[in-house]
Amino acid sequence: MDLPVRNIVSEVDLKPADALLPLFECVVNGIISLKQTRGINQNEKKIQIQIIRGDYPQGLQIVPVKTIQSIKVIDNGEGFTDINLKSYETAYSHKNKKFGCKGIGRFTILAAFEEIKISSTYEEANTWKYRELKFDPVNEVTVLSTEEVEPAARKTIVELTGCHNEVIKNHTALTVTEIADGLMHHCLVYYLCNDLPLIEILDIESNEAAVVNDLYKQVSKDRERSFEIDKEQFDCYMTRTEKVNNRKNHYIHYCANSRVVGTGKSIGKVNSIFSYPLIINGKGFYLDIYVVSEYLNRKVYHSRNGFTIPQEKENGLFIENGICFSDIEETLTTLLAKEYDDFVKETQNRNIKELKDYINLKAPRYRRYMGREDILNSIPPNLSDDKKEEALYKISFSEKKRIDQKIQGFIEKCEINKETIEEIKQELVEKTAYDADNLSEYMIRRKAIIDIFTRFLEADQNGKYKLEEDIHNLIFPMGVTDRQITYESHNLWLLDERFSTYTFIASDKPITTFSQNRSRKEPDLIMIDAPQMFDNPISFAPEHSGEISSMVIFEFKRPGEIAHQKSKSDYRWEFSELIEGYFDDFLYGDSKKNYRGSQVVVRKETPKFGYVIVDIIPERLEEFNLGKGYRKTPFGTFYKIYPELNMHIEVLRFSQLIQAVEKRHTPFFDKLFNS
Repeated sequence: MDLPVRNIVSEVDLKPADALLPLFECVVNGIISLKQTRGINQNEKKIQIQIIRGDYPQGLQIVPVKTIQSIKVIDNGEGFTDINLKSYETAYSHKNKKFGCKGIGRFTILAAFEEIKISSTYEEANTWKYRELKFDPVNEVTVLSTEEVEPAARKTIVELTGCHNEVIKNHTALTVTEIADGLMHHCLVYYLCNDLPLIEILDIESNEAAVVNDLYKQVSKDRERSFEIDKEQFDCYMTRTEKVNNRKNHYIHYCANSRVVGTGKSIGKVNSIFSYPLIINGKGFYLDIYVVSEYLNRKVYHSRNGFTIPQEKENGLFIENGICFSDIEETLTTLLAKEYDDFVKETQNRNIKELKDYINLKAPRYRRYMGREDILNSIPPNLSDDKKEEALYKISFSEKKRIDQKIQGFIEKCEINKETIEEIKQELVEKTAYDADNLSEYMIRRKAIIDIFTRFLEADQNGKYKLEEDIHNLIFPMGVTDRQITYESHNLWLLDERFSTYTFIASDKPITTFSQNRSRKEPDLIMIDAPQMFDNPISFAPEHSGEISSMVIFEFKRPGEIAHQKSKSDYRWEFSELIEGYFDDFLYGDSKKNYRGSQVVVRKETPKFGYVIVDIIPERLEEFNLGKGYRKTPFGTFYKIYPELNMHIEVLRFSQLIQAVEKRHTPFFDKLFNS
């Protein structure tokens, strides 16, 4: 059977992540050669790697390191004896099968480099020899010379020349440190088994050097454990490395034939508990878990850059034991959680505290979960606030939907008995908890509005106060009606909770814009309650006409000023002058139709409430109005009743308004912020 090398090489599919794979293959061959060499101590075994640079990477990305053009790997192993040469000339040779060799590593090298040159000094049958050969896809293995030499030291040089694979070429622009780190991880299983020779790297151009073995000093052999899935045995080596540089993850490394295959997988993506470093004696550490199994050996690609193992089961079925990576990872992370129980508990406690802090400070609508550690533990740790919100919302939505469906089902089935009553009582308790949480958030919003209102009433450092329109807009936006805004857009509750239920509200609009009355007066706030309208907080009813059951008008004056002051010394004016005219226009105007042209009926007996809010009421102005029939309430406000018009006018200061608002909310705020 004719099996050309170039055909085998063309089937090797290298990816950017495989940039160092040819080097790894060559180094592992050297390690195996040294394992088979007799008469040499472990501390005498050595591999040197020489890096010969090419050009800078092509493309827009600026990398201050050149790509690799050629590599020399030098070892003092047994060398290219006749037996080893015969094996090298045989595709898929099984000579070193017990070491995990499949006889294809050299084809992976030729998928990246143009040629392999080899020179070897070795001892065979008590005779020292020197042999040279080269290997390329066209001419295949060519022995250039074989000759006897004087006794010498064993030495084999394998040179990979002319990196040509465009897929990996730019990705070979790695520093000596990066190459050493990659080799350290790839060969760690040999280190764990005490089979690793001294490996040093030298950059010929920069003369930079590194010893791979030194990197293992940072690695602690933590534990070794085994587990079984579908009668397949898996062994895992647990190592930990002190947190350095920008490392942020614990990793699982899958191994086949004593070497790491592919790149590591973040354990935190499998189990979010492992999203933090382990803290030992005040220092952070990350885990590297190396998984070894005969199952992995059987399932590795010939090119050793992946496995024929799916990540997940497909429709619950696939051939040969049905093992997938998710099975391995779930079992492994369960084992890790037991092994590092203290770390897991610490992480869970930290996560619960972070979630509780987030709920308390930013998301009170989820407070029902504060005592639900089962819920909090189900949320991955180390999340941003946005992700916390997303996770909590999903849980809340699902639970609320379930409760609503149960309640609706109970209503529809009408199954009334002791069991169903107890069950629905529990569901109603849960639903009440949801409603209470939404109320908590609403009350927090109210507190913020009260705080802003209070600040608006204070003068700044230059003695300037907020304009009247600033105060006005905070309570209700100017120049609009309730048809143009939503309930959440106003804060009429600052004045009185009852006013949020009025069916028509107009703010800072000329009376003629919402009625056909020919008046240009612009009350700061007018509210009409029509009893036949739908009971809706902001008047979304289709009509606003007919007999009006009550009318309320507010007038605001700018903080820091005396309301309606005619001159600096003249306080002889009544509070009613600020607001009485608005009622007169509705009572005595030519036409009483609303802004849609429908009839509006306001009678003398219609309850009418006028409120004037000012900042300062001088003593002389107070005395004048007391003489005109105004009375003082126990709360310090002033009022006057016009029985013949069924009209009540009340005057209060901004400070009195805010005090009343705060007192109304004190029980809620004490519960929310002082518990």
